[in-house]
Amino acid sequence: MAGLYRYRLGDVVQVTGFFKSSPELAYVCRKGVELCINIDKNTEKDVQIVVEKASKGLGDLEIVHFTSYADMSSAPGHYVIAWEVNIKEVTESVYTRLAECAKEMDMGFKDAGYVGSRRVHTIGPLELCLVCPGTFQALLNRYLAKGIAIAQYKNPHCVKSPQVISILRSSTIISIFSSAYSD
Repeated sequence: MAGLYRYRLGDVVQVTGFFKSSPELAYVCRKGVELCINIDKNTEKDVQIVVEKASKGLGDLEIVHFTSYADMSSAPGHYVIAWEVNIKEVTESVYTRLAECAKEMDMGFKDAGYVGSRRVHTIGPLELCLVCPGTFQALLNRYLAKGIAIAQYKNPHCVKSPQVISILRSSTIISIFSSAYSD
């Protein structure tokens, strides 16, 4: 009944079935939204899969929101995944769980270019940043101020905007680098 108003050009959708002669669509990801540093290419969906898998190791903690970006500010570049978690304080136990999650996400990417580049260290260790509560609300407010309708807003899982990355960096409580592929 609502039609395709929520889809934009560049959205990748999958036909999941038909209702009479009309296709039923499921959102897959936004075209061109991917993490890429070298010869690697990991899509928004790849990021979502590794985050969902790693989040199972959080126990009673829950990821409220997440996003990612490729950090090229130092050599070698590396992936950064920012999590907003329902947590009061970062204890040693929580830090240990987060370190394991970072390692699991780093090893969870299956792209051959990423795995090969990590093994020869042309891509640096994945960085898991825990951001303070309200960070993703600040991102939403930024997009709303730019004129995006709230009904059209989807939390971005891969970002490239320097302003968004700046918000994420300034809101980081703790930063943990993966120990995967360290020889």
